[in-house]
Amino acid sequence: MNSRTRGIAILAAGLGAAAVAAVLYGMMGANVHAGDAPPAVLDKMKLTDGRPAAPAIAFKDAEGKDVKLADFHGRYMLVNLWATWCGPCINELPELAKLQKALPQDRVTVVPVDVLERLDAGKLGDFLKMHGADGLPVYIDTDRATQRGLIANELPLTVLIDADGHEVARAAGGQKWGDPAVVNYLKTISAPPAAKS
Repeated sequence: MNSRTRGIAILAAGLGAAAVAAVLYGMMGANVHAGDAPPAVLDKMKLTDGRPAAPAIAFKDAEGKDVKLADFHGRYMLVNLWATWCGPCINELPELAKLQKALPQDRVTVVPVDVLERLDAGKLGDFLKMHGADGLPVYIDTDRATQRGLIANELPLTVLIDADGHEVARAAGGQKWGDPAVVNYLKTISAPPAAKS
């Protein structure tokens, strides 16, 4: 083999190795959360880079007691920030109630937090019932701590937090939360490791 043929062979081998490395890198490093990718119906839900810890925030329940995100530790949370004056928020409330009913509460739960509310808990419960969402718990944030902590620039904002208290994804804007694909997605990602396939 002459030096030119040998040079071409070495160059081809090098390019081939580089191509294989690029393909393998792309397959392994493309999306570290590939198993957490939301279904297509959640078109506004985006995975969160780095999975930061959820902020230490609190809000009030229907009895006026403080509730912290940390109280839900050990299960996934779908934290939904909404308001009675927000049309898209109201539109998705029945979807969230349908989702809540379909989820195994020991593994994943919907945490709807009404922000900047002037209604008391009783009236807020009536509001949820009037809009077909009476299956949702009443949580109120009167001082915007939840809104500031989750950096909510628009409503509705829904943040998916894992069982260890880290943000997985967030969706700004209304979604079809009651869709069977969403129910299946949340059941799958919250399943105990032995049950995952």
